[in-house]
Amino acid sequence: MIRRSTMRILSESDVKRCLPVSAAIAANRKALASLRANEDGGACVPTRIGLQYHRKENSSSSSSAPADWSLFKPAAYYPQPNNKESVDDEILMGLKVVSPRAGNAKLNKPTCPATIMLLDAETGETSAVVAATYLTAARTAAGSALATEMAYSSKSADGNNTLVVFGAGLQGELHIKAIQHVVNVTKVVIVNRSKERAETLKETLLSITQIEQESKTRVPITDISIVLLSDTKAVKEVVEVADIIVTATNTPKPLFCGEWPKPGCHINGVGSYTPLMKEIDDALVTRCEVIIDTKEAMDVGDLSSLRNTDDGKRTQNYVGLIGDALVGNVEFGK
Repeated sequence: MIRRSTMRILSESDVKRCLPVSAAIAANRKALASLRANEDGGACVPTRIGLQYHRKENSSSSSSAPADWSLFKPAAYYPQPNNKESVDDEILMGLKVVSPRAGNAKLNKPTCPATIMLLDAETGETSAVVAATYLTAARTAAGSALATEMAYSSKSADGNNTLVVFGAGLQGELHIKAIQHVVNVTKVVIVNRSKERAETLKETLLSITQIEQESKTRVPITDISIVLLSDTKAVKEVVEVADIIVTATNTPKPLFCGEWPKPGCHINGVGSYTPLMKEIDDALVTRCEVIIDTKEAMDVGDLSSLRNTDDGKRTQNYVGLIGDALVGNVEFGK
């Protein structure tokens, strides 16, 4: 028998059409649940490979701005015979290449362009090439939504919640849409360096006339305000009243003082991806229960205080992986 091989190519518009926010959250609930500390969930995520790229304006050794990176991230999924839910699953193999470029915003291009290549596990042939810029943002936002959902497991998700988002790019947009699915958001504050980009995101959100049926936010959000990152007083005021905070920037320095958020505030920190990047300061981390999506997340600058203990062990406020929390191996948000 000859097995015909076909390769699918999906564009950004194809992915957006096929993957509404609700579907991204459902897919990530299963994917993250397979990624566990004891590696018995079926997911295999090897250490990523990173290639640095120094922008021209960063060529000076005195520059404090971090280098850009191209990250090569292989992954596979192997159905577990003792898991009834995965008995009909196929072996999956693939590779994502994501290249954060801080300068792309000035070029009106995505700041985190990405592409995914999927393999036919049996033949090793490429089965699909998927434009993954939107997909990457949706996956990250869906993971944050699941963490937010667990954080709200011991309190009402239907109350009036204020969401403060640092960053006005695609990540910021999709985090707002995804978090709406798990808690009722009545007010959004966008904190950004430039007002122009924040205004564009605000207009996009205000243009939404219909909310997906599964969303906890039953009506479109109309209370949306903008704060410039340079306005420290205004930033402090919105952070102090926030119920949920999202940090989705490429900053090497903390965005706000860790003493500002109120007790019970939930923070989704997603922008940092190297040891030199730090959106959240040590003071805030020490106040929090910390949960991460992959083991590599422990290497980012935000979480350096968790691994710098005298005995080399992680501090007690580190809970574990989202996957372990989803399947009940660890408790988070209780």
